[in-house]
Amino acid sequence: MLRPDLQLRLKLNLNLVLRNQVEVLLYPAQELEQALKEEQEANPFIEEVVVSPKVREFFEDRRPPEVAHRPSPLETLMRNVRAELDGLDLKIAEEIISHLDHRGFFRGDVRVIAAKFGVSPEYVEDIREFVMRLEPLGVGSKDVKEFLKIQIEEMYPDERHLQDYLEKVLIGEEVPDHIRVKFSHLKTSPLVDEDVPYRIARVDAVIELDDGELMGYLYEDFIDIRVNQRYVDMLSKAKGKAREFLKEYLDRCNTFRKILNIRRENLKKILDEIIEVQGDFLKGEGNLRTLMVKDVAAKLGVSESTVSRLINSKYVKTPQGTYPFRFFFVRETAGGISQEELMRRIKEIIAGEDPTKPLSDEDIASILRSKGFNVARRTVAKYREMLGIPSSRERRRLSSCGGGI
Repeated sequence: MLRPDLQLRLKLNLNLVLRNQVEVLLYPAQELEQALKEEQEANPFIEEVVVSPKVREFFEDRRPPEVAHRPSPLETLMRNVRAELDGLDLKIAEEIISHLDHRGFFRGDVRVIAAKFGVSPEYVEDIREFVMRLEPLGVGSKDVKEFLKIQIEEMYPDERHLQDYLEKVLIGEEVPDHIRVKFSHLKTSPLVDEDVPYRIARVDAVIELDDGELMGYLYEDFIDIRVNQRYVDMLSKAKGKAREFLKEYLDRCNTFRKILNIRRENLKKILDEIIEVQGDFLKGEGNLRTLMVKDVAAKLGVSESTVSRLINSKYVKTPQGTYPFRFFFVRETAGGISQEELMRRIKEIIAGEDPTKPLSDEDIASILRSKGFNVARRTVAKYREMLGIPSSRERRRLSSCGGGI
């Protein structure tokens, strides 16, 4: 029989660490590690989160700038929109974003935007719905109800019945406890800016060159959850409410183990695709080739938004440096200038700047134009953001604080 004091302690811990476990799929490695530690403290069935010593050797990267800046949710959205759309679609998406309120809800008029660009309202609406499914999820929703619905669709795709309970929750009607718990994980506004703008991050993946062959490793390859057999034996003997109570924690333990496997499986496929398509660049023998999110999504058999959210805010250390996963997803550019070439040049210019007098985007554009690249300031800003490099103002601030970039 489980002691009353232990039952109380476990129940309190459950309330403290209960989280949307689907979101754990999307965490960068550093946040995943923290989530697992919290779950270990709360869950008696997790005897230990086993972390291989190779994690420190492989995954700690202390050579940013690219991992020093944690962009705001709006910066993340703009980077993702620019990576996914171009031409007229991009212009319409940017117009939609310009009509967001401070919480991320769309306050414009689809018909006015359609008239401005000479397209149908349905066309604009399709773009808005596409933007809503990028990371951060739900930005561009018209109201809280639409935002809640898209969260349910993305986080609980196999639980369509939750939509039936949404109306009841919104008007304050009673719903079953397990339904209320799931709804408690949902956010009420799309743009929630965390006050943690800078950090030295742990990379999420490593690509190494071994005897001419590229090998990819994930953080998840080196961690595991060890189950506490003593509590498993206790569960087998427990009855009634004690059994139900213990089983809930065992289910949580198994869910976290399943999440690790799902992350490992999908991120491994994405990493393998990057290695296959971008092998020449990773070996230092060529430039990046075209790689589209939609193509990878088709191979994985998942939605584009799922791939987009999986790769967001994750970094990979390669023989050519540390980059965001998104860096390797490249569109062909006009004028015969590849994104990769421009990104590499921008990165090299910033790496060689005087930290006390960082170059502005216009300065960088001028340097590139002097080398024969017809580049506008906004293009430099776009690729700098895709690399995750802070603005000149923020780089100057970091330098004055002694933090470097």
